[in-house]
Amino acid sequence: MLSEQSDPREGSVPAAPKERVQVGPVPDWVAPCGFRLDFRAKQPGHVTCLLSSQQLHAEKRQRHFHTALRLETIQGVERHSHWRVEVLPQTQRITLHWIKIHRNGAEIDHTTVDKLQPAQREIDGLASPGRVTLGLLLEDVRPGDILEWSYTVEETPLLLPEHCACLFAVPTDAPLGKFHFSARFKEGRPMRWKSSAAELQPAETKENGAVTWIWEQEGPPVARMEDDAPLWHIDNPWIQVSDCADWETVSAAFAEAWKEDGAEADAGVEDVAKEINAQPGGVLQQIERAFHLVQEEYRHLDVEDDLAAQKPAPPETVARRRFGNSLDLSLFLARLLNRLGAAARPVLVNTTFRKSLSGFLPMPGLFNHVVVEFQARGETRWIDATAKGQGGGPLNRVIPGYGTGLPVARAASGLVEAPLAAISASAYEIRETILLDTAGAVSLLAVVVTARGSHAEELRREFDTRGAESIARRRLQLCMDRFTDATRTGPMEYRDNRAANEFFLAETFAVKDFLTPDAKAGWYRLEVADDFAAGVLQQPDPGARRTPFALPYPCNMTHVFEVHCVALPPAIVQERVIENSWLQYTRQRKTLAGSWTITSRLVTLADAVPPERMDEHRDSLRQIRAQGTWSVMAPAGQERPHQRSDFGRLPVSWETSGADAPVLRTALPEQPARNPSPPVPARLATEHPKAATATGASVAASGTVRFKRRKRHRRHHREYRREFVWQAILAGALVIVLLLLVFALVQNTDRWLPRLPQTELPQRDAPQ
Repeated sequence: MLSEQSDPREGSVPAAPKERVQVGPVPDWVAPCGFRLDFRAKQPGHVTCLLSSQQLHAEKRQRHFHTALRLETIQGVERHSHWRVEVLPQTQRITLHWIKIHRNGAEIDHTTVDKLQPAQREIDGLASPGRVTLGLLLEDVRPGDILEWSYTVEETPLLLPEHCACLFAVPTDAPLGKFHFSARFKEGRPMRWKSSAAELQPAETKENGAVTWIWEQEGPPVARMEDDAPLWHIDNPWIQVSDCADWETVSAAFAEAWKEDGAEADAGVEDVAKEINAQPGGVLQQIERAFHLVQEEYRHLDVEDDLAAQKPAPPETVARRRFGNSLDLSLFLARLLNRLGAAARPVLVNTTFRKSLSGFLPMPGLFNHVVVEFQARGETRWIDATAKGQGGGPLNRVIPGYGTGLPVARAASGLVEAPLAAISASAYEIRETILLDTAGAVSLLAVVVTARGSHAEELRREFDTRGAESIARRRLQLCMDRFTDATRTGPMEYRDNRAANEFFLAETFAVKDFLTPDAKAGWYRLEVADDFAAGVLQQPDPGARRTPFALPYPCNMTHVFEVHCVALPPAIVQERVIENSWLQYTRQRKTLAGSWTITSRLVTLADAVPPERMDEHRDSLRQIRAQGTWSVMAPAGQERPHQRSDFGRLPVSWETSGADAPVLRTALPEQPARNPSPPVPARLATEHPKAATATGASVAASGTVRFKRRKRHRRHHREYRREFVWQAILAGALVIVLLLLVFALVQNTDRWLPRLPQTELPQRDAPQ
């Protein structure tokens, strides 16, 4: 356990980084690894990697690095003339062998320690406890130079010092001349290896009781990194060796290294737990208060690194200083939840590998983030103690899809799957309603956004970061881009119901000059581009693909576009469904007299499309885009329809029972309303008088919908009703005349149809 004085985040690191680096010869166990200086790639870039070599000695805990780069262009010189090496001062020592430049057959030596400058990352003025970067600015570097360096790292790990593990990734960011990876260990050590491809198999040699595995290849094909691959997919080849028997061994090692014993360590957690218990409420309310405390009131220092080389700060220290990285905050939250009676434990995850973590051999150095697993009311959930702006109660918190994690507890555990959240927990709906005017006046547009789950958290963080006024200006600009001429008719309103993790936004605009005259005289055309699905789903590049294609997941988005115009006729309801194994798209058209509604919904069922099914995905995208454009025809001279009282108002909330009424806020100064607002509910006016006076009445709070009718609409309705009556009378008279004609024809068939002559058939004699 680290004491308060020795905590790296409280001051300098235990040992100066430069003191951990020395110049010395190459260890005698390292095998020389030559490379070609004249290697030329078929498709050269700014840099060519002539050699990438790593050699591991399991018994000596040493790892030798040897790299050579040719700087082809001035861009390559700018990127790589500042040589860097990373060191963990707490556990590592580095022996630098050489840093030199090859130019025209000559070698220029730059091997020195005196000029190394540490560049330790700082967060809020505090030094990172993890890796420290030592840099050397090389002089007189030119395009065409070959930069070569070699050093050896000796490590004394904090976890499992008797074990050995290493992950080697073949570089793919530049043309590669040769890669070499070897592992040397004593015969009898239960070492295993694993690689990303079947062809990456080692050549094994045994000598003097030692086993050596060697992976080596010259001029390996370097595949181009494909865009839009899912984060968890590892595109570059990799090789791993490890002698850890299972994940339970790794879990037990973390639990032993992170255990906190003693009354002082428990005191900080106990004091916080007493404060939470003193407030009214049940277990869920206490858990929610603990979440809010750690997530919102404790600062998160984003200094994530290899967790195997760190130790957490004591809970008492975290409670006192109220900040920490994911390791500190997660362990503190887990201890606090246990004090409150909820079973909890920290879980190790990797923010990049995610669900691919289960494809590796067990080793401690694969984790870079910590979350908390807890149980409440028989349900298991994960929570990220570093997330900000979350809501929804303790059982509905949203967490990224880490896929797989390793719990850390005294009872060792293997890898576990992350609890799956329902897709319906996160949803986003945008409803656009336009009151169309073709008589020369402005049309009115109302935009109402309803967000839940992760979408609500995104909006909440955006409002906290950018501010409501900035968002209102940006949304007005987006409306102007769509409708050419747009102005606000009232302030943008929004409601944040954090208890239910919901967010609502409503705004109204006056738009004009967006209708297109049709070829038919006296008619206008409203072109609607419903491209929300096209904006969410990226278009893949043509051709074959090697890697999966990422999709936004979970995604549950709905776009509703309503057009109200008196002259719109009723039509047949249409529905189009495009569905496969990874997405579902539905488009429904509901057409009533005077009102047309188009509803589009996109739901993703998986986080990626398999590469072998990309043609099917492209075909689905073509069909979705074909459904995203439609038009409405309206005759000229039609005035804007009447405006409902809920037009452009915040919708009814899905509030939990007993929740307080959310606060209404406005983003812009109040503007005089064109029509009087309905009365403010007494409860809302009593609890939030400022909101009631600033935004007027909200139909969402009152729950009633009333219509504001105009005289011209009454006149139009009387004219339509009179015309309908005359048309019905004429139609009835025509039907009666037709029936009389049919009756007369039936009664006088003999006069109209000719008679056929009657003939007698000859009689046949009966058979004898």
